[in-house]
Amino acid sequence: MNNRAYETSPAQCSLWNRKKLRVRPDARRVLVAYAERALGISLVSLFELKGFPTQLAIDATSLKGVVEEWRPHLVFLDTRIGGCANYALVREVRRQDDDAGRLIIAMSSFLPEEPLGRLKEAGYDGHCRRPCPVWQMTDLLDEYFACHAVR
Repeated sequence: MNNRAYETSPAQCSLWNRKKLRVRPDARRVLVAYAERALGISLVSLFELKGFPTQLAIDATSLKGVVEEWRPHLVFLDTRIGGCANYALVREVRRQDDDAGRLIIAMSSFLPEEPLGRLKEAGYDGHCRRPCPVWQMTDLLDEYFACHAVR
């Protein structure tokens, strides 16, 4: 027996804040901020195959730079980036969001290590537990961008 939530549980992957954003399908931007380069590259490749232009950041410095320069619509943020100051990091990224339309999804550890309440208070819009099934992440992307497409 382990503490892992079952695959379709809201404790595994969920979105709390649904934001409204109008974006053309060819202008969608996703940032994967993941501490492990190889896994991050894999996620970037998979998202791009699904039609989501994606970039990778592996530390707080590159995350801040990509957010400022590329202005992604959705950020999957590994909670290990920024170490103990991660919640300050998400707040800083949130302040860079001019139109308040950006979604920031925590990629967090299993329960009870990072309680959902603390992630919500920190400013995340949702979460995916590591390792999260990629199909759940792409479903989240499909849902978010399909609801907000400019045709």
